[in-house]
Amino acid sequence: MGHSIRDMKDGESYEGVLWLVTGQERQTKNGDPYWEGTFQDATGSIAAKLWDSAGGKKGRVKALSSTLAPGGALQVTAKVDSYNGILQLNLLSAQTAQAGQFDPSWFSPRSKRPTGEMEAEFAGLLKDMTDPDFLALLDAFRGEKDTFRRFCEGPAAKAIHHAWVGGLLEHTLALARNMKALAPGYPVLDQDLLLCACVFHDAGKVFEISSDPGFEYTTDGKLLGHIYMGARLVERLCDGLPGFPEEKRRHLVHIVLSHQGERSLGFGSAADPATPEAIFFHHLDNLDAKLQNCLTAMERSDTAGENGAFTAVKYGPIRTSFYRVRPGGGGGGSAAPSPAAPEQEDPSDEPGKKDAPPPQPRLW
Repeated sequence: MGHSIRDMKDGESYEGVLWLVTGQERQTKNGDPYWEGTFQDATGSIAAKLWDSAGGKKGRVKALSSTLAPGGALQVTAKVDSYNGILQLNLLSAQTAQAGQFDPSWFSPRSKRPTGEMEAEFAGLLKDMTDPDFLALLDAFRGEKDTFRRFCEGPAAKAIHHAWVGGLLEHTLALARNMKALAPGYPVLDQDLLLCACVFHDAGKVFEISSDPGFEYTTDGKLLGHIYMGARLVERLCDGLPGFPEEKRRHLVHIVLSHQGERSLGFGSAADPATPEAIFFHHLDNLDAKLQNCLTAMERSDTAGENGAFTAVKYGPIRTSFYRVRPGGGGGGSAAPSPAAPEQEDPSDEPGKKDAPPPQPRLW
């Protein structure tokens, strides 16, 4: 396979198998074609460039256009270089990797927590429930073996937070723990309803996001979205439980539909939070998603050996960057001002020059 993206060093040569996540053909200001994309393995992602006339040979982009199609494993050779302190690949060659040359697990990051450990914690949550209707609903969900397996193994998002195998279950459990810590301060809140919200608010992502490397959106994910599909899942499970109280169904479906906040925020909610539990849950979910985004960005900066007191822009789709220096002085980077980098020409003016990586998509 070659060494991992996490272990790549500036100036070295690379040969191995990587998963192509994105890719597109572009033009320099002089009208010459070049290609840029993003590769991924289980340890991270890296931007890549293919210059059409590198080495004095033109036509490289056209020759590899069919090979450089996103959503597959490629055997690549490249030179690792750096622009503004961020590593990227300067592609020399690429060909489709054949079955037997790779294992799909090479390309998808995984939760640091074992799946079995998290499933055991999930089962423990149900033991504390007192509402028989909500308990029956969660038991019915666990009884759908294939859907629940995908729930336990799927990512919580394509890029923003918990974007790794097992991330959806990890996010769910974090919400449940935080809910149990905060909800007692508001005695009016129904904690069993909120526990169901922790489980079902993002359950539609099982159908929205593929678990294949790259975590691409499915056709239903693009057309319907996880909020609608999660609400539909709740409705279907309730329909399968004769006598399930209508008011409990209504409250739970409302939280699923409104968990991303007021519709005016533009994050996809189908309704504004209008119950105590819905208001509470929206902020609980927002806290875990945004804080995990920050922590992941800081961890990746440390792993990549980046300099500076702030994380690189490429890791900040919610916020431009995050301050890495901790209150006690720990953490990566330094609070001391750094000298300004010299002005550089637009790298797309001339093939062969280094370019900044494309920004991460703002996907929620």
